[in-house]
Formats: sequence, C-alpha cells, structure tokens
Amino acid sequence: MAKPAVSAAAASFMKPVPIKDILPINVGLSPAQEATMISILGSPSTPLTTACQNTKASAKVKDLQETRRMSDVFRLTGIRPALDSVQKVLKDVFAENPGLEAVLSTEGMLCVRRRKPTSGAVSKKLSNHSWGTAVDFKIAGFNAPGNTKLNVPKFIAAMVPHFNKQGWLSGIAFNDSMHFEVADETIKQ
Repeated sequence: MAKPAVSAAAASFMKPVPIKDILPINVGLSPAQEATMISILGSPSTPLTTACQNTKASAKVKDLQETRRMSDVFRLTGIRPALDSVQKVLKDVFAENPGLEAVLSTEGMLCVRRRKPTSGAVSKKLSNHSWGTAVDFKIAGFNAPGNTKLNVPKFIAAMVPHFNKQGWLSGIAFNDSMHFEVADETIKQ
C-alpha cells in the first residue's frame, strides 16, 4: 500500500536551515540538572528503563499533570506550568509561520524514563521528559529530527528563539534537534 502524499506545506517546514543562521541560541540557559529536577519536582519511582513508565511519575508531577490540546493535530501531557509556557510559545510561532499549526506534531512530553543513549551504554540519568518539562516536535508525515548536524528543519529554526525567550533550552546544543526542555535556570525560578 502506498504512503499518502505529504503536503507541500509540511515539506516546506522540513527545508534545512543552517544552524549558523539562527545563532546565538540558548544564551544564559543550561540543561536542567537531575538534582534540580528531583529537589523541585520529586523523584520518580525506580527502577526505570528507556521506555515510558508514566505510572512511576513523582507525586508532585502527578499532582501537576494535565493533558492539553495544543492544536487540531496534537495534544501534550506534561505539568501545567510547562504546558502554559508551550502554549505561549506556539501562539507566537503559529502567528509568525502561517500553515505550521496544521502540520506541527509531537513525539510527546511526559515520558518517565532513563535517557536514551545517543551512543554507548544506556544512561543511568533520568530524562527531563520524566517530569513533563521536555517536549519533542516533528512535522506530521516526517520522522522527528534527531542529530541534524549543521542544519535544522525550518520549523525548528522558527521555534528556537521563542522557546529560548520563555526559558527553554533547545536540544540543538546536544544534537537532538526535535527536543526542547525547561532550562535549569527557569526551573529554579
């Protein structure tokens, strides 16, 4: 069976943009540290694997957890303050990028698990998705962009400054283009 055709609008948001054209990024922002996350949002139940185990979320995360529609295409499950922030970002991004709202999708937000290895052994560290404070994006009909080397898809380039303004770190910093997470500095506020 043939795959349905991907819309021209969706394809246009996947066009590569050189990372050098969107620099600087993540100014004054650093990855949320596991110790910070545990001290503020609690520790999930262990043991954990690299698969989502959302029933093991911390009590604080369970209290703050919500599922919210972000567009006609997708919903996110995360903690309320992070969802509020994502909604602000997306409102601005959609206003500046006509057509993106109809094709932007996600790989998810809350996913209680260990970090997935990009190389080598499985990490012993918790993923920031474990607290519902990280989100991965993609364009419907396309794979989520991981390590895109010297370029990022146009939709990611459009989103980075808005997420940075709200205190979110872009995963471009660690070769995970689809990923945005609330920065350590923002969590501490």
